Amino acid sequence: MSARVGLMPGLAIAFSIGLVILQPRAAAAQQPNVDFTVSGTSTIRGWTCAVRGVMTFAPGTGSSKPAPGFPNGVQTATATVPVKSFRCPEDEMTQHLFDAMKPDKFPEIVYRLEKYDVTGARAQASGTITIAGVTAPISFPIALKASPEGVQIEGLTPLDMTKFGIDPPVVMLGLLKVGPQIRIAFKGVVVAR
Repeated sequence: MSARVGLMPGLAIAFSIGLVILQPRAAAAQQPNVDFTVSGTSTIRGWTCAVRGVMTFAPGTGSSKPAPGFPNGVQTATATVPVKSFRCPEDEMTQHLFDAMKPDKFPEIVYRLEKYDVTGARAQASGTITIAGVTAPISFPIALKASPEGVQIEGLTPLDMTKFGIDPPVVMLGLLKVGPQIRIAFKGVVVAR
């Protein structure tokens, strides 16, 4: 299903990474552990919106490729971003994001890892992301570093809103046009479960 949705400048996409997948609601109920920012451009100015999400990892059983902080590899990884938790610099921008993303119908953005390749402290993660009811493949680099608290993760990926049926907004009689390309950045500490 490819619903067309109009976005306001700060709307961009919830990402965050990003990264998000159809995971049971239990993941969303966990303590948020990853900060996501979504940024983009318009004909008037750049913009950034932020949200906290949950990223969970299940350690591998030894058959997966080792990764920093995950000596037996990763069996599954999921990121879940609650759309209603997005905050933009202006309340009006946040409301436009909610209007476009329809959080009552599509409450979460979800990323699910399908595979990864590790080179040193970096991994190339490939999987799917579901935004506004549309699922698409996505691949992005992620930095991993073991720490006493868990595994520090950090990444950045571009995303085209139109791949998810989201028309970049045009407001103020066409004076403000949002670009279709956004950037999703994420950073946090995760603990394998």
